[in-house]
Amino acid sequence: PTRTATWPHATTTVTVGKAGRLVFSPSSLNASVGSVVAFNFLSLNHTLSQSSLSDPCNVNGGFDTGFQQFNPANVSGKFVIEVEIINKEPKWFFCAQTINRPHCQAGMVFSLNPRGAHDQFLQNALIATDVPPSPTNGACQLPAVDLIPSNTSTHIS
Repeated sequence: PTRTATWPHATTTVTVGKAGRLVFSPSSLNASVGSVVAFNFLSLNHTLSQSSLSDPCNVNGGFDTGFQQFNPANVSGKFVIEVEIINKEPKWFFCAQTINRPHCQAGMVFSLNPRGAHDQFLQNALIATDVPPSPTNGACQLPAVDLIPSNTSTHIS
């Protein structure tokens, strides 16, 4: 029988809360269909919550990790969420933490395939005034959207 080889796709790591700062690093990424983005959560309690370009600091009902990533010792690889990219449409994300100060309004945003609109997304976050309180549950909410958890995920159940 003929076999078709499946080649592994590229994986890019995005660090969440790098060096204790309120950042996604990198803050913007262009990713190909089939590639994997691994979100490595460091520092204190952050989220990866999907939003929109025009309303960057409010969850839009899409992908949301919830608060499960408390990692004060900054152990790399302790909390990693991997997602496979299944289309090239722009995706917008922010950290929903509001304790001490709203992380989104401090610029803690991430854009995936932003088509040149990342700077506008960041500016929209910095001037956002309608920011809801942080969610209280720690449940990982992953509705059917066009980002899918990778089969190699070490965190999503």
